[in-house]
Amino acid sequence: MKKSFIVLTVFLCACGGSLSDEQRKQMREAREQQAIVKVTESEIMDAAFAKGRDVMTRLKQSSPDTAKVSQEESVKVHWLAPGKAQGLEIEQQLIDAYLNSMLSGVPLQDNVQKIGEDSLLYTNPVVITRADSSIEIKGTWNVWMSKRQLIIAMGKH
Repeated sequence: MKKSFIVLTVFLCACGGSLSDEQRKQMREAREQQAIVKVTESEIMDAAFAKGRDVMTRLKQSSPDTAKVSQEESVKVHWLAPGKAQGLEIEQQLIDAYLNSMLSGVPLQDNVQKIGEDSLLYTNPVVITRADSSIEIKGTWNVWMSKRQLIIAMGKH
């Protein structure tokens, strides 16, 4: 850590203190990423719900570009329909849980799961009510996010 500081100091002195606005911005961003931020698991889960819901707002727009949303929000977005085998095992388990909950009459809600130590998975079921009042799950939106990125974003606010 001290070596980085010394190198940074030498760089600043070598350029006579005349940094461009872009260089100052890059240094500020690097400093913010190095800042220690203490957050609780509850705060991280709340941030994951908020981030997932923000992504869902964007996806509910007409003809959403999931690749663009994924890139701009720094997440991975995946759609999974019931009975399809293209999802990861955890996504399959969650859609099965939604189907079982629906059969039990439990209201379906969005959800966040911790995946390992460094990832979170926000899941939002897409449900339609038919004319006969029956409910059908069309599928789930799965939004994968980095715990680290969430914490960094929390430190900026």
